[in-house]
Amino acid sequence: MLESTFQHVQGVGAVTERMLWKQGCLTWEDFLTGRYECSLKSRKVLKAGILESKSRLEVFDHTYFREALFGSLVWRAYGKFRDHACFLDIETTGLSPREHIVTTVCVHSPNGTRDYVEGKNLDELKEDLDNFKYIITFNGARFDLPFLSKKQGIKFHQIHLDLMYPLYKLGFNGGLKSIEKQVGLDRDTSGVTGFDAVRLWKAYKKNKTVEVAGRKVAGEKALKLLREYNRDDTVNLEQLAKLTIRKLTEIEKTQMTGEK
Repeated sequence: MLESTFQHVQGVGAVTERMLWKQGCLTWEDFLTGRYECSLKSRKVLKAGILESKSRLEVFDHTYFREALFGSLVWRAYGKFRDHACFLDIETTGLSPREHIVTTVCVHSPNGTRDYVEGKNLDELKEDLDNFKYIITFNGARFDLPFLSKKQGIKFHQIHLDLMYPLYKLGFNGGLKSIEKQVGLDRDTSGVTGFDAVRLWKAYKKNKTVEVAGRKVAGEKALKLLREYNRDDTVNLEQLAKLTIRKLTEIEKTQMTGEK
């Protein structure tokens, strides 16, 4: 959908974009090679913006598209940046960056899945994230990214897609696990909750036994379950992203073609 997007050009809005779509101008290349009804000023602005966008996309300049695509359009870049994307989720000891800490982080990507643990390898996260151009989270705009910025000093330069908002727009309500159930996704750590994640961290640090989702664990076994829980979040985020992009694309294509 990125190369069918015109709204990211400054001065061009949704009305102009849909007007072009209705005329059969469905891609940047269509605009550059065809003649479509729009004002001379808009034509000049669009041509300059499209040429700039094409050159930026050739080198996967994510910073350009991060600035050009406002929140509701960020999803359109996923297809082009999929190979440079990661799914991120964090676990903490509480909700306040002032009072609590990051315990584990999981980063899932086409190159594999890696987790990070406070006191072990969490300090490697900052450098590893620099390898990505696009980050997908659930409620990450309000929680994960600000928490990591505050506690780990990470400055995020990537395009960021927070799936919570487009999923709500599509009619899915509740938290991540609730939406997983609504779309039929399973997880190996079914029954483990965010509250349990805090308990598991304490059980690991104090080597005390806790019962979580019918399992009694302590020490390293508690940490293992916590990491598995964190991993399930990110792996399922990829499936939710695919569903979200597919549904949003279907909606936009009805606008592009006029078919229902």
